[in-house]
Amino acid sequence: MRSTTATDHEVPGSSDGAEAPPPTATDAEALTNGSTDGIPSPPPGTRDRRRLGEILVDAGIISDRQVIQALEEKGPDERLGHTLIRLDYTDETSIADAVAAQLGIDRVDPDLESIDPAALDLLPAHLAERHGLLPLRLNAGRLLVATSDPADLVALDDVRVASGVRALVPCVATASAIDRARRRAYREDHAGEALDELAATYDEPEEDDTEAAAEDKPVVRLVDGIISDAVSARASDIHVEPDADGVAVRMRVDGLLRESRRLPRLLGRQVVSRLKIMGRVDIAERRLPQDGRAMTRVDGQEIDLRISTMPTMYGETVVLRLLPRGAQRIELEHLGLSSYARSSIMDALERPQGLVLVTGPTGSGKTSTLYASLTAVSDPTRNVLTLEDPVEVQLPGVNQTQVEPRIGLTFARGLRHVLRQDPDVVLVGEIRDEETARLAVEASFTGHLVLATLHTNDAPSAVARLTDLGADPFLVASSLLLVVGQRLARSVCDHCSVRDEPAPGVVERSGLRSNVLDVANLRRGTGCPACEHTGVRGRTAIGEILPVSGVTRDLIVARSSERSLAQQARREGMATMREEAVQRALEGRITLEEALRVTPDPTEEALHCTHCEATVAEDHVACANCGHDLDAAGCGGCGRAVDDDWNTCPWCRHQLAS
Repeated sequence: MRSTTATDHEVPGSSDGAEAPPPTATDAEALTNGSTDGIPSPPPGTRDRRRLGEILVDAGIISDRQVIQALEEKGPDERLGHTLIRLDYTDETSIADAVAAQLGIDRVDPDLESIDPAALDLLPAHLAERHGLLPLRLNAGRLLVATSDPADLVALDDVRVASGVRALVPCVATASAIDRARRRAYREDHAGEALDELAATYDEPEEDDTEAAAEDKPVVRLVDGIISDAVSARASDIHVEPDADGVAVRMRVDGLLRESRRLPRLLGRQVVSRLKIMGRVDIAERRLPQDGRAMTRVDGQEIDLRISTMPTMYGETVVLRLLPRGAQRIELEHLGLSSYARSSIMDALERPQGLVLVTGPTGSGKTSTLYASLTAVSDPTRNVLTLEDPVEVQLPGVNQTQVEPRIGLTFARGLRHVLRQDPDVVLVGEIRDEETARLAVEASFTGHLVLATLHTNDAPSAVARLTDLGADPFLVASSLLLVVGQRLARSVCDHCSVRDEPAPGVVERSGLRSNVLDVANLRRGTGCPACEHTGVRGRTAIGEILPVSGVTRDLIVARSSERSLAQQARREGMATMREEAVQRALEGRITLEEALRVTPDPTEEALHCTHCEATVAEDHVACANCGHDLDAAGCGGCGRAVDDDWNTCPWCRHQLAS
C-alpha cells in the first residue's frame, strides 16, 4: 500500500496523479455502464480520494498515533502499508479488507481467480511486476485489474496506455496474493517461449553440448524459466534427469516430486551443460560427480543454488537446491507445532545453558525449527553464532559460518574456534561424528546454550545416538534440556478444503475408534488454482517432545535402552509423533492419510515386558508370559522391573524409593 489517495472507480483516461476534477456527465455515463461477463460495474461518480491512513483509522484497524509513528518510520521509497506491516500494527489482509470496504470496490483473491489469457496478452509481465498488479479479465474494452494500491493513479494510467483498453476497473487484493498469481500466470512466458524457439530449430543433430551451445540465448532463457517456475511453485529442489526417451524436469514441492516438463535429449544435454557452467564445474567431466554453487535472481529476489551432478547410464543428472536469500523471518508460531511443543521449546530456550536437540530424517524441517528458535533468542544482548552446511537463510543479528570440509573447516574444527568467540548461543547444523558430539555436549555443560540436529527416527533414540558417538553419558544427562523429534506433513489447502470421510481401514490404523471419531473436523482439499489442483499447500511440523526430568537423567547415566527412555517419557506425558499427527488431522490441518504416511507405525516397534522381555502390546496391562504388572514402575536408574520391598536396584545400584 502507498500513503497516497485511493480511487474506487474505472480509470477511463489519462491521469498525472493530480486531484481529479468532479465527474462530468460524459464521465458518469462511462462509469455507469452495466456489468458484463463478470466484470463488476464501479460505483457511479467519483468519490473524494482519501489517504490510506485515514481509511484504516476510520475502519478501526489502527490508531491516529500509529499512523503518525508509521509516517515517521517510513523510508523515502517505502509505502505506508508496508511500514504498518513492518511495525506489526496490522497485516496486509486487514489493509486490503479495509480499503475495499471503505472505498466500496471489490475485494478479490487472485489465487482463486480464473485469469483470462486475453487479459494477460494485453500487459507484458515486466510491467505487471513493476506496478505490482495483475490483469484478470477483459470485456468490451474494459480490463479488470487486481491491485494492492488503487490509489496509484500513475501505475493504473501506465497500464491503461500500455494495454490500449478503454478503461480499467481496479479491484483490491493483497500484494502477496497478487505476486503469487502473477508469477503463476506469466511463468510460461520465460521457459515456454524459449522452448518453442528451440523446438522450431531442433533437428536432433549429433551430440552438441559444448559451452557455446550451452550459452545459446534460448537455452539460457529456458534454464532461467525453469528456475523461475520452481520459485513460483515454492519448490525446494529441481531435478534434471535423463532417461531413454529424453530428459525429465521435476520439482520437489511440499516434500514430493512432480514432473514439470520433458525435453528432447539434445536440449536436455544443453540444459545440463548450462547448469554446470552456472555452478562453475568442469563441463567436460561427465564420469565423476561434481558439486557447485551459483546465485541467480528471480523477480528481484536473490536465490542461492546448490548444484550437484551425478553420472547415470543415460547421462548426467543434475539436482539444484533452491535457497532464497533474505527469506521471511521464521517464527515458532508459523511452523504448525502444538502449543505444548512451542511452550516446551521456549522454556528450554530461556535457560542460560544446556543442549537442545532436534531430530528427524532429511527433509523433516529440523533446520527451520532451529532458525525459528534462533529468532526467538536473538537480541542485542546475546552473541549468537552458527555452523551450517550450507547457510540456508540469512538471519539478521546472527553470525553465521558455512563449513567447508574441502579446506578442513569441519563442524568439529569450526566448533572449537566458535567457542573462543565468546558465544552465548551456538547452533550446530548437524552432529555427525564423535568429536562434534563431544564438543557440543561439553560446550552446553560449560555455560553455552547449544542447539543442534541429529539424524534419528524419534526423540528417545537421540540420547542413545549421542552416547554411541562417544559423548559422556553423565555430561549428556547433565546438559540435555529437550529433544524434539520432528516430521513434516502436507497441509490441507485452505481455499478448497471440504469435509473428509476416510476409509474405515485408515481410521483403524490411526488408532481412533469410528464411533468416537469426530469426522466433521476432518478435511481434504479438492484442488484449486491456489494449490495448483493438488489439494495441499504448504507443510506443518509434527513434533514429539521428550521431557528431560530427573528420572530421565538417571536413565541416561545408567545407559538405559531407548525403550526404557521412551516408556519413561510416556509416563511423563510425551505424545508420540503418530498421536501428534492424528491430532493435527482431527483439527483439520492435514488429512488422516497424511498423518499415517509421515509418521512411524508404532505397531512396527514391538514393546517388551520389562521382567521377561516377552513381546507385549501397548494396551496390555499384564505380560501374557510371566504375568508381570506392566503398569508397575521400574527402576529409576535402568528401567528394569523391581520388587516393591527392594531398597536398591540389583542391576544398577540405584536407590529405590521406600
